[in-house]
Amino acid sequence: MSTLAARWLGRIDYEAALALQEEIARDHARSGDVLLLLEHDPVYTIGRGGRDENLPGSGGRSAPGAPIPVHRIGRGGDVTYHGPGQLVGYPIVDLRARGGDVHRFLRELEGGLIDVVAEYGVAAGRRAGQTGVWVGGDARPRKIASIGIGVRRGITRHGFALNVSVELGAFAPIVPCGIAGVEMTSLAAEGVLPVPPVGEVAAVAARRVAFALGEPAAEAPRAPRDGAR
Repeated sequence: MSTLAARWLGRIDYEAALALQEEIARDHARSGDVLLLLEHDPVYTIGRGGRDENLPGSGGRSAPGAPIPVHRIGRGGDVTYHGPGQLVGYPIVDLRARGGDVHRFLRELEGGLIDVVAEYGVAAGRRAGQTGVWVGGDARPRKIASIGIGVRRGITRHGFALNVSVELGAFAPIVPCGIAGVEMTSLAAEGVLPVPPVGEVAAVAARRVAFALGEPAAEAPRAPRDGAR
């Protein structure tokens, strides 16, 4: 059975993390499956099929304070926000060895994240036709984690974002995930006290996501790279 090497990078610039993903993907035959866990500096990203009208500055919405950069990237999904207080995970795995089933891979990621938030006493689940992790059931659905991946030459890139204590107001200038009227939430907003540090949640995610993917974690998350804060 293969193993998933989990690496905690701390807070890192988006472009630096993107370059690291590409480096690992190119060398996957040697590195094996890797799960990068990190926080980002504030950034909006929009996937291949994302609509410009969902970005900041459109539809009468504007980002608060200094402009936040926007990156159009090669993943599925629409626009989302990344920033401090949010756990971002990039599983770089050989999907060919898993039968090439993208939809199954997405459901496995959802299952792992559902288990992560359950460890903090928050009940979460899936919603039909809407990738991600939700709380509140049908009465008042709130999105706590978003997922969007890309696959090139059989190797996955990009991944998930789990809201721990992120500033939820940063989602206001966009249409998160292209879902009009969606309510975003976080562990903190759901009343988890004390609010866990993102690094602590990363350690839980390393174990739970690896288990969901059927790959035991090879190592505890660590910060091996200069520039991570």
